Amino acid sequence: MELDMEMIDKVQCKGTLEQKYNIIKNRYIMEEVIVPIAKALGLSLDEVIELFVREYDGAALYETHAFAEQARMACLGRKVDIDLGLCWICDFYGLISKREGDLIRKKVVEDVLVNNIPYKEALKRGRELLVKLLKSNKEIE
Repeated sequence: MELDMEMIDKVQCKGTLEQKYNIIKNRYIMEEVIVPIAKALGLSLDEVIELFVREYDGAALYETHAFAEQARMACLGRKVDIDLGLCWICDFYGLISKREGDLIRKKVVEDVLVNNIPYKEALKRGRELLVKLLKSNKEIE
């Protein structure tokens, strides 16, 4: 009996693609990964799905859900840096230490993602903490 390797490869490839599409259409992956990226880039859901299916294997597609929270935290941290001017205040001018800047950023991110405080309110609290720190010139605990 002779095996048709080309046919086996086609069947296996088709099965792998179907598995990838099934993985990526998981509700959590769609809500936390695909939809936000589609909105940010102005692409259709299908276009973003195609990007992930093309670039990731099945195991990596499963991991995208786990990385969504880390990505959300990192992106929010960058936004806080910009909105509070932390990149200027601690990175370039050294008015506060990097440690102090990190603590303020982490506090705002934690308030938003863990304590469900609206971003504007959490940012206001972070700004108040930053101003207090700048005026007192003392480290935060």
